[in-house]
Amino acid sequence: MVCVDDVVLFLKSQRRPITQILLEHFGGLYPQPFRPFKRCWEYWASDSHGKKCLHCNVFTHQIDEYFTAKDNHKRQCHISCHERQYFGKYYVPQVAFIHQIEKPAAIYKDLYLWSGNKAWGDLYGVDVERLIGIGIEEFVYHDSLRMFISYNKSKIQGDPTVPDRFQVLFWNKTEGKIKVYLTIRHLKRASGAWLAMDERIEEGERNKRRTK
Repeated sequence: MVCVDDVVLFLKSQRRPITQILLEHFGGLYPQPFRPFKRCWEYWASDSHGKKCLHCNVFTHQIDEYFTAKDNHKRQCHISCHERQYFGKYYVPQVAFIHQIEKPAAIYKDLYLWSGNKAWGDLYGVDVERLIGIGIEEFVYHDSLRMFISYNKSKIQGDPTVPDRFQVLFWNKTEGKIKVYLTIRHLKRASGAWLAMDERIEEGERNKRRTK
C-alpha cells in the first residue's frame, strides 16, 4: 500500500506534474497488492533456521526495525537476519521512491536510517547497502548533533515554529565537516519515519551570504 500523500510530496519535491488520479486519492491509499506485515522472526518461522530467531535479541526485545541492531554485536541476529530477502519484501516498497530523487535523500526513524539513495551515499562516502540501519550520528558533525536531536524532537512533537529547512554541519570521510541545508518532511508511510534531503552549501554561496 502506497500513501498518496507521500507520492504527491515526492512529485512536488521534484517539480513533476501530479496526475488527476493522485489528486482524487489524496489523503488515502493508492491500491497495490496487499501483504500483511510480518516481523523478521515471523517471516522466518516456517524456515529451517526459524527456531534460532527465538534466541535472538531482536526477538527478545521485539525490535520491529531489526536492521537497527545489525551493527550491535550484542543485539544482532546470529543468522544475518539483515539479508536483503526480508528487507526487500517488507521495507523496500516503502522507501524505494527515494532512489528517484536526484539530490541526496534518506529516510530515517528514531535516528536510524531505513535507507538512502546513491547521491546520499556518494556525498558521505558510504555504500547504499551499508546505509540500512546506520545511525544518524555517522553523518551529523558532532558539534551539530545536539542541535539535530533537539530539532528532531520538536518536529516529532509537532512544534509549528520549527522550520522544514535549516542549516546543519554534516561530515564526510574525505573533506571533514560540510555545511548543508537539510529539509525534513514527515512521511505517512512508513509510520513515524521522516524524509531528509540535503542541499550542500558551496563556498561561493557562503561568501556571498557573508558579504550581504
